[in-house]
Parts: sequence; C-alpha cells; structure tokens
Amino acid sequence: MIKTKYIYIFIISCCIIICEYLIADYFSSRSLRTPELTTIEIQKDSIFIGKVSYHSKENVSFQLKNTGKQPFTIQAVNSSCGCISAKYDKQPIAIGDIATVILEFKPNSHGYFSKTVDVMCNVPEGFVKLKICGEVQAE
Repeated sequence: MIKTKYIYIFIISCCIIICEYLIADYFSSRSLRTPELTTIEIQKDSIFIGKVSYHSKENVSFQLKNTGKQPFTIQAVNSSCGCISAKYDKQPIAIGDIATVILEFKPNSHGYFSKTVDVMCNVPEGFVKLKICGEVQAE
C-alpha cells in the first residue's frame, strides 16, 4: 500500500514538472519574438480643425509613410478620451506605402480642445502621438 502511494506521488510530481516546463517554454518563446522595427514619416502629426458644432462629428485623417526596411504594423490606437474613435489599417504596410489613421471626434463639451492619440506600432519608440485641436461652439 505504501509503495502504491509513492508511485502516485512520483507520477503526479513528474506531470507537474513537465507542465511547468512546457508553460515556461511557451511563454519565454513568445516574449523573445519582438517585432521587426521600422521607421515612418508623418506629414502632419498635429491638425487644427477650427470651429466645430457641438452636435457634429469631425473626421481627421493622418497619413504615416513607411520609410523603413520592414513592414509597418499598427497594433492599436489609444485615445486620451472617449470623444475620439479611430479607424486604421490593420494589415502590415509595405515599405514605401502609406497607412491612414482616421480619427472621428464627437464633441462632449464646449470650448477649446486639444486631444491626442497614441498609435502603438513597430517603431523604435513603440508609439507615435497624433493630435487634433480646435474649438467647439454651441449652435
């Protein structure tokens, strides 16, 4: 009876060790895969959209040209507030091609505004900042 107990403990221990090894190997190989970095050129990283109506929606378009030696990939676009939503190319952008990021601004207050988004991408800094500003007027 005691031998059977030790055999079970040995088998369970081996299974735990093998699972830990497989999990550690999986996560270490994932973290080592860093995206190939590239460079981009942004014609305008800040756009003044002027006066806008409180009940309107404004679309602002930014163009990011891949000037590097690797495909350009946008992972996410993070806004500084809920009044901005973003549409962007989800596919890798070939060398020399242009990615478009469209920001839709829906005013939620009156007055001057300055909003930024972080475009998370495979550039050396890890992101680029885009900015829109203007003034929201009551109708």
